[in-house]
Amino acid sequence: MGQMAADKRPASHAAAPYLPAELIPDIARHLTSLQDFFSLRAACRAYRAALPPSRAVLAAQPPHLLVPHASRSLALVHLPRRRLLRFREASPFSSSVLASDGARVVTFDYFTREVAVTHLLSGERVRVPDAPFLFSHAVLAGDLVLLTAPGWVQYCRLGDGRWREAYCRLGDGGLWRGAFSSLCMMVGMRSVNGVLYVLLNTCQLAIAELLDNKVDLMLLGGEVDEHVRDAWMESKDFMLGECAGEPLLIFKVSIKPTYKVFRWEHGEERWVRAMSLGRRALFMSSSGFDAWLGPDSLGIRGDCIYEALPRAAGWSEYSLVDGTCEFITFEYEGAPEMYVARSQVWVLPSLF
Repeated sequence: MGQMAADKRPASHAAAPYLPAELIPDIARHLTSLQDFFSLRAACRAYRAALPPSRAVLAAQPPHLLVPHASRSLALVHLPRRRLLRFREASPFSSSVLASDGARVVTFDYFTREVAVTHLLSGERVRVPDAPFLFSHAVLAGDLVLLTAPGWVQYCRLGDGRWREAYCRLGDGGLWRGAFSSLCMMVGMRSVNGVLYVLLNTCQLAIAELLDNKVDLMLLGGEVDEHVRDAWMESKDFMLGECAGEPLLIFKVSIKPTYKVFRWEHGEERWVRAMSLGRRALFMSSSGFDAWLGPDSLGIRGDCIYEALPRAAGWSEYSLVDGTCEFITFEYEGAPEMYVARSQVWVLPSLF
């Protein structure tokens, strides 16, 4: 009798179909929306355990732009769908966003002088107190957080909590001196395949070694050639980036975005003009170079430079192949006024 009653229940009351937890990561690899990913994680405890945010299960996720939202929080814009994704919980981001490596975000609270490194998808956060006030850029290099200025670096290992200050010097033991000291200042730093590179304001490249109270710089190559000098003279900005394990020198040469990219040729010890990126894409923001994505990544154009706009929710897409530039803007409820500077950075889930 009981069995018959059970058989006559409406289909809507039947038990939901169950998928074994071991199949869930394979399903997640095909999802192209973070909202779907987190909905799948929230289905049950076993699914959540099977789906830690990682590169393996987020490989199909497209790039997102991290944008400011009302109530001093942040949101993500899904690039292909032009859709806003709110964080499920209130985001503790009253601080200024300094940098992104595509997977983590660095913020700085000017009132408490606290630097925080946050993994946006897992929520893991490491706080470092007593950070210095005066610095130009923040850089993430593995477990290192570096706050750089033209002549010095303050750095800290995550979990250590101790800031160390180091002044720059040439690796041969001689201090910056003479005419060279007045010309050469550090304007960029980036870790590429475990090597810490420094870009000087002469557009020369050096390798940095962090010591207790100094940064030894080993200069690579000689003076830059006329092609680099010409781009240097034309540019309003230049920065150090990377792509496929190679350092890049990126020039932004006009208000209407035009870019010139040079890759470091290790054999010849010089910058060489790059006319394509092998269908890869670069992602930049007001904080500098954020990250790069490999060829045929979902939702992006190959051989393009994506740059977040400084005063609007959106980005520019510049093609290295034909020199065209397209601007994409995105309006959303809770956005700050247009005159407010926006520290927007890129979040690339497939790098997590």
